[in-house]
Amino acid sequence: MASILEQWGAEGSQAKVMAAQLLKRAEQISEQRGVEKVEALADLLKLVKAGRDGETREPSN
Repeated sequence: MASILEQWGAEGSQAKVMAAQLLKRAEQISEQRGVEKVEALADLLKLVKAGRDGETREPSN
């Protein structure tokens, strides 16, 4: 996942930290909402990409 973040403009070490944070948050969301971790991570990545592209949107509940 760090490689995706690097493609989106994050530097190497920053991308690794961001990837770890996103994985941890996806796990939290998965437990809180009762969804698959992959689904939670996909939503987070969409949110990060939207922010990178200058878009604004609300995260999924």
